[in-house]
Amino acid sequence: MTFRPALLALPLLLLAACGQGEKTPAAHDASPSEAAPKGPVRVAVAPYTGGVLKITKDGVGPINGATAFDLATLKVLFPKAKVEQAFLHFGEGPAQPIINVEQDKVPLLEIGKTDEGEIAYVRAAAGDVRGPKDEALLAKWRDLGFTLDHCRAGEGREVNQTICVRPEAPTVSYVFGVPGYTGKGLQSEAALKAKGQLNELVWRPAEGANVASA
Repeated sequence: MTFRPALLALPLLLLAACGQGEKTPAAHDASPSEAAPKGPVRVAVAPYTGGVLKITKDGVGPINGATAFDLATLKVLFPKAKVEQAFLHFGEGPAQPIINVEQDKVPLLEIGKTDEGEIAYVRAAAGDVRGPKDEALLAKWRDLGFTLDHCRAGEGREVNQTICVRPEAPTVSYVFGVPGYTGKGLQSEAALKAKGQLNELVWRPAEGANVASA
């Protein structure tokens, strides 16, 4: 009689031990490779819809070095803008195809094309665009920390102007003008300090950053 309670308790202990040693399939610990299927990681580019348009060494707003010179692509990147093909007539050569981006009746960007059909440059001369250090159009040369060592005389369509580049952002050109200046050489530091203002910002993909001005 004294052994009966112990004999009854033994099956319960065995059942408890079995329960602790088993797990249902839902309770299995998933390894990282089992947790979710792996696939290519895609980074979405946010389109520009308004406000400040930032220009950095890597691009202009949603435009970067991988962006195609393609009307449909640029319409997606600037969904609220009027994006149209046009031709640039300058000098004695043939007209060059460009794409213009206009938003809120402001001619925001001019996008040029290389001979290979890629983006050659993006030129900004109006609107609330900002350079790599938040420089705004019409900013004074004397306030932006340049010296003549950072600058050269403009050529082609940028004649009479001064082109400056920051060493840390070689893909972005700052186009300065001095009202009334008609010479072709580099303007003097005194003239730039007195009247120089930022008229345009031009971004070029890294592989084309050192070519002559468009």
